[in-house]
Amino acid sequence: MLGHKLPKIRKNREIGTTCETSAYKETQPTLNYAWVREILLKRAVNRSTVACVATSDPVRVLQIKAYLAECRDFASSEVYLFEPWRGLEQLKRSGNQHLYFEPVRGNAGEYAQIAGIQNAVLDLNQALRHMDKILQSKRSLFILEYMDSPQEQEKEHQLVYALRSWAHDPEIRYQGSLIVLIVASISRVLDELTKEYVILQQPPIGSYDERLKTIDDLASKLGIALKETRERLAQATAGLNIHQLESVLLEAHQRHRGFPLEFVKELKSDYIKKSGLLEVTEDAAEGFASIGGYQKIKGFVIENIVGVLQESERAKHLVLTLPRGFVLFGPPGTGKSLFARALAAEVNLPIINFRTENLFSKYLGESGQHFRDAIRLAEQMSPAILFIDEIDKLLRRRSGETSDGASNETRGVLNLVLEWLGDKCRQSILVGATNRPEDLDEAAIRPGRIDYMIPMLYPDAEARRQILIVHLGLQGGQPVPLNLSPEESERLLSFLAQETEDFSGAELEHLVNKAKRLAFAARAEALAAEHFYEALERTNIDHDQRRREVEHFSRIAKKHARDTDLL
Repeated sequence: MLGHKLPKIRKNREIGTTCETSAYKETQPTLNYAWVREILLKRAVNRSTVACVATSDPVRVLQIKAYLAECRDFASSEVYLFEPWRGLEQLKRSGNQHLYFEPVRGNAGEYAQIAGIQNAVLDLNQALRHMDKILQSKRSLFILEYMDSPQEQEKEHQLVYALRSWAHDPEIRYQGSLIVLIVASISRVLDELTKEYVILQQPPIGSYDERLKTIDDLASKLGIALKETRERLAQATAGLNIHQLESVLLEAHQRHRGFPLEFVKELKSDYIKKSGLLEVTEDAAEGFASIGGYQKIKGFVIENIVGVLQESERAKHLVLTLPRGFVLFGPPGTGKSLFARALAAEVNLPIINFRTENLFSKYLGESGQHFRDAIRLAEQMSPAILFIDEIDKLLRRRSGETSDGASNETRGVLNLVLEWLGDKCRQSILVGATNRPEDLDEAAIRPGRIDYMIPMLYPDAEARRQILIVHLGLQGGQPVPLNLSPEESERLLSFLAQETEDFSGAELEHLVNKAKRLAFAARAEALAAEHFYEALERTNIDHDQRRREVEHFSRIAKKHARDTDLL
């Protein structure tokens, strides 16, 4: 009985110890193979005889299997594959140059009889014992696939023990054998000690050139004329792996008989959201014009951040580095999240939301892997605004208390964040928001990691007036029907601006909505002044508490603000 096939081999020239191309290159001629060659290089210098490849992209999985099966190192060697559903299989090479896997058959009575697959080796431990002798006796390649556990259970101890034993086994090294473990999550399969024994490799998500060629190939097969949109599509699909890209393009074609850019972006956002850590939004807001008040902060950000991004070539001429990012801090409801979205619109960049609530895992080491994966994906989609709400949860101050497993995991993630913040090659621009800036670790907010700490306190009277204008639709947006003359509207705005001291932007929006509800309940065709007066009377604000908050955040601003304009 034949198992599943690999793509047909196409002979090609060789470079060094491996083929320049693999069998899969016949269907994907521009895939990046440097990561596969890196594994063979590390194996050649005796780094380890075991490699662990972390990917969930089926294209990358097929790529490495086909490449290794054809490359010079193993072209004449025995190649074995184990995956839990099919069991242990051996690669067969037919005369018409096709590769396929056939089940390994054990001795009669040694393994369970399975209908249709006689004496198949389905048990992992039996497969490991079977391969132990082969790996030590002849040059061979052993690939283990789909070993991530679908259950929340302990790691396969026998697999871990086998990999540790094989990693530096002198006989396996002498024979030139290689063991390749392909998983989606390394931490779900290997413990921290075993990671030290093996070669860890993570294939690229998908480069611009790979995406562009994939788009061209599919467009050609489907008879789609892309013309000038091909480069825009390749740029817009950054962050998708090759399999996801193919799926997005095929779905777009099925629904629209083409690759419409906006629909492709929607499908991409759905894929990114499935990660549980990132959400990406294009054209998220209307810019700073959609935010009332905060003129001083807008001006500062436009001068120091927006201008540098919009005139990047002039900034490079002056050897002025691009902004690293900043943190907005202040009481709840002061518009920190809205400000981040408006900034993204001002500089015409996508905004990526980092959902820290899904970052931490109960599996040791997996939280750090989650962060690495999320940042790798965000950097692939950059330049972009990476927005982290409640950033204090990610950059929480380290305590000197006795550590346990959970606190060690949290500190490990913080160290990864600090390393990323200080990376000079970082392309994403961090915008954080927090109501608790006092909880931020000092090492995280120093210059070189975060450019500015920007206070966003309660708006003053003029800012409150502008915010009310925005929410009434008097400046952009849909206007609210008012039973007022222009003069009466001005008097009402001035009155409300004076009487709403210590209101946040969110509470001003709530005040307008409350007036709308009162008018709706009264079956009025338009809002009158009395609806706003009644809404104001029904709103309770603890002014003493608000002033204590302002004093608290002002002290923090004086401590951390690196520019007097922010004070």
